[in-house]
Amino acid sequence: MLLAGLLLLGVSPALAGGCFPDVYYQMMFKPVSLEALPGGDTRLGAFSDFLAAKGEDPHSDQGSGCMCGVNNGRWDQGLVNASPADPLRAPVALRIDKLHLDLFTRKGKPQGQSFGISGSRLAACLNSGLKKGDWRRFDAPGGAWKAPGTLEPGENLIGCVCLKPEDRRKSGYVKLKVSYTPLIAATSLPGPGAAQKHKGGKTALEQTVKIGPLPNGGARYYLFSVPAGAADASLRLTLAPGAGLKLYTSQAWQPKQSAWQSGDHARTIAAGKTLLVMVRATKAKAGGELKLSMAWAGPKAKLPASASKALPAGAPGARVFKVYVLGMGTSSKASSSFDSAPAQPCCDGN
Repeated sequence: MLLAGLLLLGVSPALAGGCFPDVYYQMMFKPVSLEALPGGDTRLGAFSDFLAAKGEDPHSDQGSGCMCGVNNGRWDQGLVNASPADPLRAPVALRIDKLHLDLFTRKGKPQGQSFGISGSRLAACLNSGLKKGDWRRFDAPGGAWKAPGTLEPGENLIGCVCLKPEDRRKSGYVKLKVSYTPLIAATSLPGPGAAQKHKGGKTALEQTVKIGPLPNGGARYYLFSVPAGAADASLRLTLAPGAGLKLYTSQAWQPKQSAWQSGDHARTIAAGKTLLVMVRATKAKAGGELKLSMAWAGPKAKLPASASKALPAGAPGARVFKVYVLGMGTSSKASSSFDSAPAQPCCDGN
């Protein structure tokens, strides 16, 4: 319900990148959430126009959308990662791996050829997004992934998706299976900028990392490792007060937020071990500083270059959505004209 509320805000896209002319985006297009079948990560949401989401004429009394009662198997497909709106689970990015399409009649009988869209064709199609208010494009500033294939928490993307030409004049609904892989981007700590002082056979290290601004519910991840050459190290992590951020740590990835240790704390980390650190926002535009201090017996350590790496955050999965298609029939001149429009990368390739 929360995701549906986010999608029904009536926010207009800042630019067009789908199947239809700009005028539809500027004046009429309002994202409506697609019905999802049971299964998969509920933080992956899908949206389109009123016709594709409801299967009804958008010019009825309650409808709003961008088509005049038909879409002929071609629609603007949007996807969104609603991780920030889920306080019970640690936020993840969702790499979109494949779309698989099956066409059915209104009564659920198969009536078209199944096909999938993946790889370069998928990335070339789902390469635009909405940007206004709380909406963030897939390439929003501050993100770890700029390419359209990965949705970070709070991000969306949109593009044109089509049925095979022989199916575009039929009416019914499509089961759109979206396969994904959950990931997080973790920056290695300590790294460049850390200050080391060696005295009396012991080394102390300090580093401050600036974080934000983050949207409410968003997060940054860090992977802490004892520097090479250092023995077991005492570690203290603290957050600047009043920053709208909360600190969590875990020895390994945990999907449930409650499984992470929260709050500022100190601990001893053995050489060769790592610690996963999460800083999550508790308000909009949250920002602040994460302070790291360490000490160990021994000389100064060589620090690795600061790098962000993709880490698995759960098993790959899939979610299935219903998309309605309404055709104009085989004899319609308008339908033929529609089919002759320039091919889109996320059509079947013909």
